[in-house]
Amino acid sequence: MENIYLNKLHLEPPKGLLNDPNGLSYFRGKYYVFHQWNRFGLNHSYKEWGLFTSTDLLEWKHEGSALLPDTIEDKDGIYSGSAMVYKDQLYLFYTGNTKNNGIRKSFQKVAISKDGIRFLKNPGFTTPSGLSEHHRDPKVFRYQDLWWMIVGSQTTSKKGVIALYQSKNLMDWTYEGVFFADERLDQMCECPDLLDFQSKQVLICSPQKRDVVTDSAISSYSAYILGFVKAKKFEPISNFMLLDYGLDFYAPQTFKDPKGRYIMLAWMSRMTDEEEEKCPTKHFGYLHCLTMPRELILKDDQLIQRPLEEILNTQKLLKIDSNSKFSMMQNSEILSIEINFKEDVNHLSVILADEVELIVDTSYLTLKRKSWVDDSVQEKGLELTSLKKLEIFLDMSAIEIFINDGQKVMSLRYFPKTISKKHIINCQSKHLTKVSILNIGGKNGK
Repeated sequence: MENIYLNKLHLEPPKGLLNDPNGLSYFRGKYYVFHQWNRFGLNHSYKEWGLFTSTDLLEWKHEGSALLPDTIEDKDGIYSGSAMVYKDQLYLFYTGNTKNNGIRKSFQKVAISKDGIRFLKNPGFTTPSGLSEHHRDPKVFRYQDLWWMIVGSQTTSKKGVIALYQSKNLMDWTYEGVFFADERLDQMCECPDLLDFQSKQVLICSPQKRDVVTDSAISSYSAYILGFVKAKKFEPISNFMLLDYGLDFYAPQTFKDPKGRYIMLAWMSRMTDEEEEKCPTKHFGYLHCLTMPRELILKDDQLIQRPLEEILNTQKLLKIDSNSKFSMMQNSEILSIEINFKEDVNHLSVILADEVELIVDTSYLTLKRKSWVDDSVQEKGLELTSLKKLEIFLDMSAIEIFINDGQKVMSLRYFPKTISKKHIINCQSKHLTKVSILNIGGKNGK
C-alpha cells in the first residue's frame, strides 16, 4: 500500500510517535532539531530525544536516538528542553522524569557534547519549594551577561507559573523565584520561551488545564505576550495572543540562527486520543509531524511569522490571472498557493483536496476540516480587519496558511483519500492569483 501521506516539507519520524521539538540549535555547520520520540510504539508511554540534522534547512536527515532515559534521574522519560552552543560544545538542557510508586519527580539536567553525537549527562537539580513536580521544559538563553533558564511550572496550589534560574557557567544554577505568574497560565505552563527584540521582549508559553483527580491534561494552547524583563521578572504590556489559529499547533520552540533570525518550529498536533488512534499514518508505523520552520519578526507590536526565505526561494512560479474561479490538480509535489488582493474581499472560498475549506465572508475567516475519525466537520475562525494576502503551503498531509504576510497563521493536518487532489479557488474580488510548485528535493528524514 502506497503511503500518500508522507510529507516532504514537514519533518516526520521514520517510525514511532513524535511530539515536541527540542534543542533547536546550529552547531558546527549543521542545524539540529531534536524531538520527543517514542521509537517503540505509537503512544506516549516512552520518551527519548530523536534528532534531525540539516545543512540548509531544506533537506533533513534523521540521525536516530540522541538522549535515552538511562539514568536514575530520567528513567521514566527524557522530557522537553532546549540547547545552547558555548565554547564549541553543544549543551542540551532537559527535564528528567521519574515515577516511583506513582509519585512524579522532576530533575532539570544538562548533557554536553563536543561532536553533536555523544552526550555526557551531568547530575540534575530538583524542584524548589512551593512548586509541584509539574516542573519542566527548561529554556536557556544569554541575557544581561548571565545565563538564564526559564522553566514551565505549577505551584503546589495548582496555579501555572514560569520559574527562573540563573548561572554564570551553564552548570551551576540558582533558583531566583517566579519569573511570571498570571491566572491566564491556567493550572500549568509548558514550553516557555523568551525572545529579546531589544525594544521589548516576547514571552511564549503554553497554558494547560489539568484534571485535579486524574492529573491529566484537559486543554492547552500556545500564546505570546509582549513585555519587559525587570528585576528578574517578566512584566506584560499586552494581552495573551495566539501563536496559531488553526487546529494543529503546540509546544513551539525558537532559536537564533547564524543570520540572527529567530526561527520557530512546533509540534503539529492537538489530536484527541481517538484522533491519534485512528490517524491514517499509523498504518505506516509513525505518528505526527512538526511545522515548517518559521521566522519570527516583531513589527508594530505584533509577532509576524514568515516561511523561511530558503523555502520561498525554491519556488517555481506559475502565474495565473483570474477574476473569479479556477481549479488545479496536485499529485505528488508540494503546492504553494499565493493570492494577493487588490481590494477587500467580499467572499472567498478555497477547497483543498475535498477535505479542507477556507471561507472568507466580509470580515470573518473560517477554516473547516473533515474529521478522519467520522467525517464530521471541525472548524476554527478568526476576525479580520482586512485581507490583502494569503499564502497556503500544501504538503501531502499538512497545511499551513499565512494571512497578510504572517500576521496570523493557521496550521492543520489533513488526510486525503487519493494522491491526486483537486483544489478549487473561487473569489469575488479583483485579484492576482499566483500558483507555485515547491521543488525542494522531497527529503524530510524518512
